[in-house]
Amino acid sequence: MNLARFVLMVVFCLSLLINLLIYINSVIISEQAPKIWIQKSPITRLSDLRLDDPSGFPLNHPDTCKGDVELIVVVCTSLGNSKSRDSVRKSWGMYSKNHFYKTRLVFLVGQGNDTLLERVLQENNIHGDIILGDFVDTYRNLTLKSISMLKWINNYCANAKYGLKADDDMYINIPNLISAMNSKSRRVKQFLIGDKQVGARPIKDKNSKYYTSSKEFGEKVYPPYLSGTAYAFTVSAAKALCDITSRIKPFWMEDIHITGICARAAGIPRFDHRGFTYQQRPPSGCSFRDKISGHYVTGGQMIKIYRELSRGNLKC
Repeated sequence: MNLARFVLMVVFCLSLLINLLIYINSVIISEQAPKIWIQKSPITRLSDLRLDDPSGFPLNHPDTCKGDVELIVVVCTSLGNSKSRDSVRKSWGMYSKNHFYKTRLVFLVGQGNDTLLERVLQENNIHGDIILGDFVDTYRNLTLKSISMLKWINNYCANAKYGLKADDDMYINIPNLISAMNSKSRRVKQFLIGDKQVGARPIKDKNSKYYTSSKEFGEKVYPPYLSGTAYAFTVSAAKALCDITSRIKPFWMEDIHITGICARAAGIPRFDHRGFTYQQRPPSGCSFRDKISGHYVTGGQMIKIYRELSRGNLKC
């Protein structure tokens, strides 16, 4: 055998060995990496949907939180807001696809128009991330939606450490949120954090969207509460809130009811965090680099912010 053929044979053998080692390494990493389970619903038609399902969730993904979960994100959204859901999936929702963050993402909707519900079923069969509650999806039923969120987390995601409730027009900086929750949990075991509102009073103008009669709420001042646009909590706090909601008459303003009235009754502390806001931030990565949430974010802006934050060389 001449030298050239010998060299080629050695190179060929080394190439095979390297490829074999790469394959073995990828298998080991795959086995060690935490798995994300998403059960895709077999329901494809409205006629297959049992709207009075005894679980309270006619469309469900009970295995979403199998495995090691640090954060469960529940985006409260309306049936017709498919574009907003897609924007979340393509931007900050992408953190749920990254094993490092141990995050899960679901969208919670209520019942309503049959045509929209059919479209939601089709959307769910593509993405496998929509939960349907047993309430009619209206503005005055937002409290029922939030109670459903607590029930779902308590029943299907009790193994997670933290939870986040967010609207579908919010941008959430997931890494900053997890960091804030980890920092607070070193000192307090059960809590909620968000944009804390103190001293708010019921609006008595009957022409206002937020008009509240004395019969609906008898106190002069609302208890301190967190803006419902986005707030986070320990899952143990979610359990305590879920338990107490069954004993307190629902008040129609969900953030005041859940994070104010119910949290007060359960003795759960609510903390203000400067990273949260119910207001709009400039739609740039720099505006969100050190923050957690921003409101009134369009789909295109969400993707822009996410891409800018994902760059390793972001300069502000």
